[in-house]
Amino acid sequence: MDPRCTEACQAIFLPAEHRIAELSVATAALFPDQAFRGRCLVTLREHYTELFQLTPAMRTAFLDDVTRIAEAVFRALKPIKMNYELLGNLVPHMHWHLIPRFREDGVYPKPIWGSEPPRTTLLPAARDALIAAIRRHLR
Repeated sequence: MDPRCTEACQAIFLPAEHRIAELSVATAALFPDQAFRGRCLVTLREHYTELFQLTPAMRTAFLDDVTRIAEAVFRALKPIKMNYELLGNLVPHMHWHLIPRFREDGVYPKPIWGSEPPRTTLLPAARDALIAAIRRHLR
C-alpha cells in the first residue's frame, strides 16, 4: 500500500476475504454492503486523487482494470446495466464503484446515491460464492 494513504484510503482496499483480484494497477474487491448485489470497488494501489494526475499509461491500465472487473460482474450476474462511479469526496483516493443494476434493486432506474436501502451483509459462504462467480468470468 502506498505510504501516502490515509486511514480512510486504506479502508477502501477492504479485507482479504472481500478481494476478488489483484490487477495490473488496482485491487478489486466486493463491497461489504451488498444492498446492491455485486457492487465492487476497484482501487488504484498508488495514491492519487484525480484522473489527470495519472500518466496516460497508468490511466489506461486503471481503466482496463475497471473494465475487466465490470465485464466479469456483468457476465456473472447478468444485470440490465453497469453503473460506474468515481467520486472521492469522502475518501480522497482513486477508486471506482461498480454497481450492477437490476429492475428489482429497489431504486432502478434512479442512481443509488439518493437512496438508503437496508444494509445487506452476506454470510461468508454467500460472499465467497459471489466472489468465485465473478472470478470465473475474469479475463
